[in-house]
Amino acid sequence: MNQLKYLEFQRLMKELQFVESDYLYQSEIIKISDVEFLKSVDTLLGQFPELKEVYYKKQEEKFQNINEQQFQNVEVEPKVKEEIPEVKKLYRDIAKTTHPDKIKNHKLNELYLEATEAYEQNDIVTLYKVCSELNIDFDLPDDFISQIRGKISSFKERVSFLENTYTFKWIKTEPVSDKNKIVVEYIRSQMGG
Repeated sequence: MNQLKYLEFQRLMKELQFVESDYLYQSEIIKISDVEFLKSVDTLLGQFPELKEVYYKKQEEKFQNINEQQFQNVEVEPKVKEEIPEVKKLYRDIAKTTHPDKIKNHKLNELYLEATEAYEQNDIVTLYKVCSELNIDFDLPDDFISQIRGKISSFKERVSFLENTYTFKWIKTEPVSDKNKIVVEYIRSQMGG
């Protein structure tokens, strides 16, 4: 592989690793804090019983609508995975050096699991990343750099979305009176106003 192309690949892989880990970190924070945030919503609603009843009725209606839409969007025919030759080749190269039946090394076995998931999703970017970590020689297609940039952009958009959730705003806000304002905003948004 061309040395400059390889350096750009390495730089982008580090950026990808950073934004992916940032996304996973933010997701975990949101997941853990959602329970506390929803408790604060329930506590505030508990002070206004009529509002609480209307709020939960609206939530139930939304839930029923979502369930009905999900049943309407169920596909009858299963999707057939499209075989991409380069994905298959990279996966085989990775499996040779990481398969748990052949290698008893926790780190390598984790890379095998990561590669298997990427293979099932036709995620060539992750397969190249794993190849790079294992020092498996490969050639990058010309459009690959733009694929990595696209994946980086996707993770950045996910992080931005998380940072705009009510839970995230609630976590980052002090004092309690300001946290309550965010809870009120959330309740209003859920009530349609």
